[in-house]
Amino acid sequence: MFKPCIWMLCALALNADADNGPKMIAYSAFPSSYLNDHVVDVARLYDGLFFVLGDWDAGVKNNLGVGSELPTTDWKLKVGENLAHLNKAGATENLLGFCFGEEGAWPSPGTLRSDEFTQRLAAHFGAVGKAAKELGFRGVSIDIEYPYERYSFGHKIYTYDGYTAGDLVAAASAQGQAAMNAILDAYPEAVIFVLPGELRTRPIGQAFMLGMLDAMAQRDAPGGFHLGYERSYCLYEGPVSQAGISRAGDGAAELLLEGETLDYWKRRCTVAPGVWPLHMAETGGKDYPVRPWKEELAELDQQLRLLRSVAKRYVWSFTSHPVWCAPEPEFEAKYGIKPPAFAQGGDAIAGWQAILAAKAPLADKRANELVRIVRQYDRGRISFAELCNRFGAPAEWMVLGPLGNPFTHPAFASQDALLQPVRLDQSIPGRDGPVRWFPFRNYEPMGTVSLAAVFDWRNTDDASAQLVSDIHARKTCRAYLNVGWDDGIVVWLDGNIVFDRREYPTRGHGLLFRDRYIFEDRVPISIPKGKSRLGVASINSHGSWAFSLRMTDEAGYPIEGLSFMLPDD
Repeated sequence: MFKPCIWMLCALALNADADNGPKMIAYSAFPSSYLNDHVVDVARLYDGLFFVLGDWDAGVKNNLGVGSELPTTDWKLKVGENLAHLNKAGATENLLGFCFGEEGAWPSPGTLRSDEFTQRLAAHFGAVGKAAKELGFRGVSIDIEYPYERYSFGHKIYTYDGYTAGDLVAAASAQGQAAMNAILDAYPEAVIFVLPGELRTRPIGQAFMLGMLDAMAQRDAPGGFHLGYERSYCLYEGPVSQAGISRAGDGAAELLLEGETLDYWKRRCTVAPGVWPLHMAETGGKDYPVRPWKEELAELDQQLRLLRSVAKRYVWSFTSHPVWCAPEPEFEAKYGIKPPAFAQGGDAIAGWQAILAAKAPLADKRANELVRIVRQYDRGRISFAELCNRFGAPAEWMVLGPLGNPFTHPAFASQDALLQPVRLDQSIPGRDGPVRWFPFRNYEPMGTVSLAAVFDWRNTDDASAQLVSDIHARKTCRAYLNVGWDDGIVVWLDGNIVFDRREYPTRGHGLLFRDRYIFEDRVPISIPKGKSRLGVASINSHGSWAFSLRMTDEAGYPIEGLSFMLPDD
């Protein structure tokens, strides 16, 4: 049984702020006299804006200046004027944003292991903190997404000539601490916002983020560390995924953090779900379902109502268009802000702005029940594993792998292993040698399992894995098995195949269906009273590797009385 403690009281305080409405921030903005002239209209929609200056290196140097070097542009002057107007109008949650560039030098063996580079990195981060405080920003946004491929140990840039993988992790953590300390030395109260918001990610990027968090925890930095969650960009299948997203980062924190850093997370840090209101027009995915904007906006309205009900401190929106600006053609000549070029773009932006301004409450009864369950977790009344149960997804799996891909290396795929008792000491032939069952805590209320994360993003091409979890049902019930997969999948219930999509095209099969759904298909099943065994075989051709699984009723909501546990064979 969980007992209230200081972090729970702080969580309740964060939720009290959310009850008044989490702050809404728009990504992104640029210096514009429109923001001075129409600040009241902007503040009616958003509590703040991300002003993104470019990358941490040249972007900071040119637009802010570093040390004794002055900026070479007027960006700082202009954004200062905008901030003065925004703060006066009550839009005070503005963030100074920058990123690591995809083609930049960091991370690499040379940059990670260089004291000189670490000092330069800290100097630039410190310049951001200094400017953010002087200009009146609430804090700083750091986007670490773009060099993600080099966050994996297996990237070709890492030769391991004279260093180890552990050395890279330690170096990335130390640089994260140095960078964050530099920001907080200049601006101790700064809010820190991190994109794309995944703590459970490739090891070098993860180590950098955890280093930043450690530095904040050591100071008990009051601004908090906030994960700008991009997975909520998609509308998905309805309320269950959106409600679960709001605490996915908390599950990762419970698994990755410990001691004072975990305590700090629980007291001061949050997941900030993001919304992509123009996804239908701006997506690069050719399969995104195109429909009238009225229908898209109606679903966006429901999404935002739910996210505003569960987010602790922030919700934010992403678009490539300035949705904080009224979509008026005359503003192009006056302010240089072009109207949207896609069909009905003006109507789409106007509709989104109407949703923002309305701040309508969540009215759906079953969606509000999901909010109540999330609040139970926040108050310490249920564990994170139980939160996953309440959302119809196993929190823990027994995993066997990596095994051979049954289409390319069937001799080492051990395809019937999950039909046998799970014995931790039993050696089973795997793709690269003997493997044994091991427990994996997924802690993902949405039901998505990243096999890439299970195997630390190393040597996951041309492989398979098997997973088992036991279902406990209070009574026999009819359920729907919701499934998404990348690349192939087979699902068993008590030794019987209930879902089979093991075949996949040569190019692979992506997890995100039609660029917005995590579940591509569902089948009705009967779950017997008592204990039954759920088994999954997941197959990967190449690239990303994951599957999504959730048990629901016909309407897509979790079934009361179902829970999942590790096998006790």
